[in-house]
Amino acid sequence: MFHYVYKLCQVTNRTAIRNLKKYTVAPTKNSSKLCSNVIKEDDQEIIYKKTDNIPIRTKGWFHYKSKKDFLLIHPSIQSEHDDDDDIESFEDIEFKDLDIDSSLINNIKKKGIDKPTMIQKLGIPEILNGQNVIITAETGCGKTLTYLLPVVNQILNYKLNAEDRPLNSPLVVIVTPSRELTLQIASEAKNLTNGLDIDVKALTGGRTKKIIRGAAMNNVDILVGTLGVLCKVTAVRMYKLNYVRYTIIDEAHALFDESFDEKMELFLRRIHFGFKHSKTEVPQASQLILASATMPPELPEYIGKNVHTDSIINISTRNCHRVLVPQKFVRLGEADKPVELLKVIKSRALRKLPTIVFSNSSATSDWVSIFLNQLNIRATSLNSNMKIAIRQNKFRMFKMGEVDVLSTTNAGARGLDTIMVDLIINYDFPLSTADYIHRCGRTGRIGGVSNGRVLNFVTKPLEIELVQKIERAARRNRPLPIFNIKNQKRDKEMDNELKSLFESAKNM
Repeated sequence: MFHYVYKLCQVTNRTAIRNLKKYTVAPTKNSSKLCSNVIKEDDQEIIYKKTDNIPIRTKGWFHYKSKKDFLLIHPSIQSEHDDDDDIESFEDIEFKDLDIDSSLINNIKKKGIDKPTMIQKLGIPEILNGQNVIITAETGCGKTLTYLLPVVNQILNYKLNAEDRPLNSPLVVIVTPSRELTLQIASEAKNLTNGLDIDVKALTGGRTKKIIRGAAMNNVDILVGTLGVLCKVTAVRMYKLNYVRYTIIDEAHALFDESFDEKMELFLRRIHFGFKHSKTEVPQASQLILASATMPPELPEYIGKNVHTDSIINISTRNCHRVLVPQKFVRLGEADKPVELLKVIKSRALRKLPTIVFSNSSATSDWVSIFLNQLNIRATSLNSNMKIAIRQNKFRMFKMGEVDVLSTTNAGARGLDTIMVDLIINYDFPLSTADYIHRCGRTGRIGGVSNGRVLNFVTKPLEIELVQKIERAARRNRPLPIFNIKNQKRDKEMDNELKSLFESAKNM
């Protein structure tokens, strides 16, 4: 097994932080199978076991004198195979070897896609085999095509053999968390099915009453929409779910948020799911496909109520939950952030280099956009609090180069294809590792610009705690664990409170 471990390094001119020493991760031939970690201190090799507390450079960042210190983490790329023979045989696999229709292969070749990615090699056969699947892989590796190719491939076969369907009765329903992602997936599906007898329809929120009043009746094979609008149009039976044979939840981790629980449960209850599709017959139930770059440790309860959990298999790559671009963490005070942002953005704007700036709130996202525009830097804001009329075309403007900076929240972090972006700035550092992975995934994408990187401004105590956990994971060459540090802190406080109550009750 081959992979590369790069140096973690920090440069600081401050002598006040005496506990920040020069450590480097020593490269090793079989580090994917490491039982210990090798770190050099003052040119002396020190071996740490997995259970040891490895020293970290960000330990002193809670001190106010640590401002302007920074940490660099370079990516550790894991090989997908254990031996050379497997690598050679697996790399030779092409789309035709995956039993994909030649017309679909011709359409993706027009987009410059010649060979399947790792997740496509792993996922396409299982979907064609009729399995309910969870697809988890690093951002920007082609998860959308992983489910679109086999699903469209099967639809072409079903339409030849299936009986006539009523109008507005899709065979495929794709659920997304945002209008931008809905339009992007619908566009990909239309490009993939160009010249074929496949009808794709996209539905986004903001004008649902108008859509229902209009009640257009058409042949629909693939229906793509945000959760809210799909719930409404299927509740009034404008679109019927009796013939749905594929239910795809894209960016599933975002839709598994507790704020969506009620809608997701109601929507999935309207679809009949099977254990496994037959290869030879037109199926009578729907196949479930969940796709995301991150997944929670446990699926929501309503999934188990609608789908037999034993029928769901996990498909993931070894680089899942890893950030595959260089990351820089800068310790700053809150008042220093606008100046530091301007230092980076100004020279990039002169060269018209696209940059995405992430904030934790819609108010900050809007402020960053206004701040940059006042300094003659072309920027636009995109967040979930915007009215649909204002939000429309914001991402398109950025993608087409009409603005140089997209200031956004987590609304712009999931699924969007930003192959032209080489720099992500976390103006506000997220408190969830899932959000961090998705934000970083807007650069370093397959087919995108090279030399992608992430710049993080770290200011608050909880942000420092999360950075320390990220550093520890990097030093141990492990993927990032998925958690929200704010929730983790709250749960710990509740446990301590319960513990103290029990102890006081014993003493009474």
